[in-house]
Formats: sequence, structure tokens, C-alpha cells
Amino acid sequence: RTGLDDNGRLLACLPSENCVSTSAIRSPAQFSPPWSYSPATNDPKLAFESLVAALREVATVQVVDVDSFYVRATAPTTIQGYRATDLDDVEFKLSPDDELVFYRSASREAVFFVPAQNLYEVPLSDGDSNRLRLDSIRRHLKWQTLAPLYDDDDDDDDPRNYLPLQDSATAD
Repeated sequence: RTGLDDNGRLLACLPSENCVSTSAIRSPAQFSPPWSYSPATNDPKLAFESLVAALREVATVQVVDVDSFYVRATAPTTIQGYRATDLDDVEFKLSPDDELVFYRSASREAVFFVPAQNLYEVPLSDGDSNRLRLDSIRRHLKWQTLAPLYDDDDDDDDPRNYLPLQDSATAD
């Protein structure tokens, strides 16, 4: 499952996926806020070129599709600290009007176990490898992550409902 939905947004995460996405607004464990590229540049074309170049610099990432502010790449899946035989799909959608970057990183296949106290299968953790990979790319680009404002009256998809976060490494 990759690509954009009918509204041009990245797909949300399924509950059964090891996944992190800006589109997972109904799943707090899988949600991650969008990024702003404006601290580094205000030029969306330069921001997108920088993103694609950063992805190509990561030895384990293979860029497979680049199209009009959308890029999809693959990377090896990591489950419980071990490199699996499958791939993660890593997608980015840049919004030039809002100076925001939306993303999704999901394992194509999940390994499940059934805990003794539960009747449902639970995917084994990827050890946050999807989230850590994305954060590494963002830090390399020196882009900001944004935190959602939690106000019941806000429209979840309105970029004005996000605040910049300051990295603890750069905080005074």
C-alpha cells in the first residue's frame, strides 16, 4: 500500500502495520507530525531536491519513484533489532503552499505473535526503526518537526494547527 489517496494525501497506517505517518491522525502510536522545510529554505523545488538527494545519500535507501513533490523509496525492514528479508516503503509528499513535508514509512509485511492474555495478533515491534530513519533524514536536512495543537474545534488537516518543536539538542 503506497501512494496518495483521492485527496492527494499519503495513505494512513493500518493497525496491523509497523508504520509511522503524518496521515495516521486516528492512531496516536503511529502518528508523527509533519516537517517544515522553511528553516533551511523557502524554495519548495530546492527543498524537494534536497530531500531526494538526502534519500540517495543513505546507503540502505533506494529511491524508486520521484514525481511532482512526491518521492517513494524502499529500505530494509528491521524487526526487534534484526534486519528482516522484507522492505519498508518510505514516502514523502511536499506541500509547497504550506512549506510542509508529509511522510509515511511502513513495513510491507509484519511478523505477528499472539500474546497469552490476548485473542488478537499483534505485530512485533520494529523498534521504532521507521520513526528513527525518518528523524535521521529530517535532522540531516536541518528541517523542523511540528507539534499538533490539540483543540477539538481545529480541522486536523489545517497546517496552521501545528507549532514548531525545538530539538532538545539545539534548545538553550
